[in-house]
Amino acid sequence: MEENDHFIEGIYNWCDRWCERCKYTDRCFSFQMDVEDGIDRLNRDISDEKVWEHVGKRLSQALEMLHEMAAEQGIDLDNLPDVEEEPPSERAERLKALCEELHKEYINRTKVFFEENKDYFHEKGHESIRWVEMGISNEEEALAKWQQVSDQAEVIHWYTYFMGVKMRRAIGGLDDMDEEHWGSPGQSDANRTARIVMLAVDRSMAGWQVMLESFPEKESDIVKTLALLARFRRMVEATFPRWAEAGPDVVW
Repeated sequence: MEENDHFIEGIYNWCDRWCERCKYTDRCFSFQMDVEDGIDRLNRDISDEKVWEHVGKRLSQALEMLHEMAAEQGIDLDNLPDVEEEPPSERAERLKALCEELHKEYINRTKVFFEENKDYFHEKGHESIRWVEMGISNEEEALAKWQQVSDQAEVIHWYTYFMGVKMRRAIGGLDDMDEEHWGSPGQSDANRTARIVMLAVDRSMAGWQVMLESFPEKESDIVKTLALLARFRRMVEATFPRWAEAGPDVVW
């Protein structure tokens, strides 16, 4: 398969890896290559053997492309000169430490909230059933409410680890944002990665807002978690003020 104008260039490099909810799978070169190889990311019933066979094939393809690109640039990958890697700037190191601190606290708060409230959620579910049986609430409305809660809980869990990992990657590219090969700082890997971090944070905040509306008794814990996400969001905005300019230009 050859990449052409139908595909959105580089969309697979800066996405949230949630193919089941992505509306661009038909324009994603990476996704369609998997389909061509018999791997459907929307089907979770794939054997481990099939997955690792596919991973091995893709790694081989990546290495082959790397060697071809190096040869075009006159680079011998088997005889690379020793290059002293520049250490990260003090700012990058400081931001990574802050990111680590905020992310660990958020992971802990999320885990505690869902683990410690299992019995509470169970009881609220039975309460909804009783209200429907007594005619106090409508069955369709009750089902819709719990479906929304379930959907947003899935969103929260999907992005819990994702946002911190991606933010650390963005910070890792902070020192080379102005290098010429990006064309502009706004289109750097750091800014493009920051853009997907913002998506993860905003969707997570929307998810927690649904939790707050559905379980007002848990307001204290949820508001503290939302405040933590707000701090994380401000960190992204302050560090990458041009994140919104980052391509590819698609509406997530």
